[in-house]
Amino acid sequence: MDYLHQPSGMSRSRVSIEKRRKCLYSFSKGNGYKKTARILGLNAYTVREYLRRYKAGDITWSERGGDPFDDE
Repeated sequence: MDYLHQPSGMSRSRVSIEKRRKCLYSFSKGNGYKKTARILGLNAYTVREYLRRYKAGDITWSERGGDPFDDE
């Protein structure tokens, strides 16, 4: 994705860990990416990528530092 050519008025910012966790919760309740994006006020394409990873068994995206259960 080319971030230099974003539509004006759109900023690129990180999604908070809290919202990422809310995405996980929403997916676990059976919600799709469009509904989750609408509920949380996030970009649908970002949430779609999160859902793709969630379905693949990867939840490391929900924590910036990797696995939230890894204390090492």
